[in-house]
Amino acid sequence: MPEDNVFMPEDNVEVRAERQWSAGNHAAALSLYLEAWTSPDNDVADKILDLVEDWGDTNAALEAISAAAAAGNAGAYEALADLLIQLDRPAEAVSALQEADHHGRNVTLWIAGILADEIEDHPRAEEYYQRALAENHPNALNDYGAFLRDGGERLDEAADLLRQAVDQGDTMAAGNLGRLLLDQDKPAEAVGWLRQALEAGHRSVLVALGGAENDTGDSEAAGQHLREALNEDLPGAHFAYALHLTDTGALQEAVPHYEAALDQDKETNAYLNLALLHEELGQPEQADRRYRDAIEHEDEEAFLPYARFLAGQGRAEEIGALLTRATSLDLAPEDLAELRVLADKGRPAGA
Repeated sequence: MPEDNVFMPEDNVEVRAERQWSAGNHAAALSLYLEAWTSPDNDVADKILDLVEDWGDTNAALEAISAAAAAGNAGAYEALADLLIQLDRPAEAVSALQEADHHGRNVTLWIAGILADEIEDHPRAEEYYQRALAENHPNALNDYGAFLRDGGERLDEAADLLRQAVDQGDTMAAGNLGRLLLDQDKPAEAVGWLRQALEAGHRSVLVALGGAENDTGDSEAAGQHLREALNEDLPGAHFAYALHLTDTGALQEAVPHYEAALDQDKETNAYLNLALLHEELGQPEQADRRYRDAIEHEDEEAFLPYARFLAGQGRAEEIGALLTRATSLDLAPEDLAELRVLADKGRPAGA
């Protein structure tokens, strides 16, 4: 007979929850999982989402979680928010997290992230990021720095926050700092930070690292890292690898990667790249199709190259319509001026 203080597997709340789930008692299983909840980052969070999906009664699950929260389980507010995010109800998720916050749960940074990424209420998001900094949240420097980087206007402030985060041992911040430097067209500075992040295990930097290495002329390292990114199906890998192939003269090999960037990542910049590539490969029909795709997506950089292409194809009379469309966009003044010159050349004499 076991002693009273010996742990038995059947006393484990998660094990009991799994048994209830296996028996089809979803409500009972959910109640037990809520007892085991410690944070949205542990295995229990994923198990609750899987349980609710298997249950198929989302409303019953929401009611059960809300009841547990009202009965005093403050962590249930977090579980409620987690489920609401999956249901694309971010405003309600924020309300649930604010209740969790009132009950002493450490959710300030989570609220900031939802406000920034899901609701796009950037002023309120910044209030919560600043509060997280004041609370000395261990990830606040990195997350706030990444938030400012995404805004694109306060890059020096973002870089300062990210450097502080790196100094405090946040290896993810090294990757974000590298990306920021790459945004500023400083690939040589970016490479070191991105490699530091990769060495720490952050594989998501492979695309940015490969791009930075490509920009600095380290083609061998760029190719290796971008192929790794492709193998790991990272977002942006096809576009970055296509750029690398183009820069190294492998034009025909680049085509399917630009096509994949369109299909998989909805990277509309690939239309213009494909148009230029097909033109260089002597494939005018394919080039024309991709130029028109770029124009349909209002790629401002595509208008002048397309006009030059049309002039070279003996179709200068079509440039006038292109110019009309371009004037409603924010093209560079010099591009617009050259478009007007090309359009004038395509007009019939006396028109």
